[in-house]
Amino acid sequence: MILRYPTIPIKSHTVRGGEILSSFKSLKNVNEGALYHHERYDGKGYPEGREGEEIPFIARMICVADSFDAMNSNRVYRNKLTMEDIVAEIEKNKGKQFDPKIADTLLRLIRDGKIS
Repeated sequence: MILRYPTIPIKSHTVRGGEILSSFKSLKNVNEGALYHHERYDGKGYPEGREGEEIPFIARMICVADSFDAMNSNRVYRNKLTMEDIVAEIEKNKGKQFDPKIADTLLRLIRDGKIS
């Protein structure tokens, strides 16, 4: 396994999270979710630069959910985005950052009013 950016502290959280959760047995593959949730569908993510279906399914789901949560939360450096802006960002990044099928599922849940 070749890790990208292993010495940049903020980017090492994926590796550390994967290690911490490696003995966690009540949720299958949760360690892979933590390890690979910053991989991008287009291969430009980290820690390994995996792309598409090479990224474990759980990590592709966490990527979309984590991104939605980040955009829908106030941060010290910015206020949360409007739902219109979040939808636009998800649409714009389908097939780039996000698995298009998972992004479409989230967008459908938002449009159906099941996620606010």
